[in-house]
Amino acid sequence: MLRRLAIPILAVALASPGCATPQPVTSAQSACAAATERVTAERGLPASHVAVCDHIPEESGRPGYYIMGLRAHCREELCGSTLMGWYGVRKTTGEVFEFDVTDWEPGRRVAKK
Repeated sequence: MLRRLAIPILAVALASPGCATPQPVTSAQSACAAATERVTAERGLPASHVAVCDHIPEESGRPGYYIMGLRAHCREELCGSTLMGWYGVRKTTGEVFEFDVTDWEPGRRVAKK
């Protein structure tokens, strides 16, 4: 009896949007959009909080990733750094990671909300 119930429940879970298949990212612009969406959602900010993605040229970064710094809008008359952090988007899956630009290593994965 439990087996018959488990199959429909598993089918519903696999079809839910939270279990979507990875989507490749094919441009720096789409990587910027993915990183902006994930980071702002995680921090509870509107996507408009991000002013620009400061891209690292692909030949200078880590193969397989688009790497960028997310920069917020300056809301003051005089601004210091608006850097929200460095992020890498894996080209094959679209996953977003915090990124250590000193060692060119991905860090913590930024989860989908």
